[in-house]
Amino acid sequence: MENLNCFKEFYFVIFNRWGEKVFESYDQKKGWDGMFQDKWLDSAVFNYYLEATLTSEEKIKKKGNISLLR
Repeated sequence: MENLNCFKEFYFVIFNRWGEKVFESYDQKKGWDGMFQDKWLDSAVFNYYLEATLTSEEKIKKKGNISLLR
C-alpha cells in the first residue's frame, strides 16, 4: 500500500460531462464511491483534477478522465 502521509496538501475533484461537480475532497484517504446527491451514477466518463503538495514541497497538478463502470 502506498504511503498516504506523503501529502502536505491535497485537493481532488470530479466533474460530469456537463461540468457539474460530483465529488470533492481535501482528504487523501477519502475516495469517490460513484454516488452523487445520495444516488448511484450510471456508467459514464468523468473528468478529474488533482492538486497536491508533497511533504518534500513538490507541487503536483494532474487532470484527466476516469470511467465509471457498473
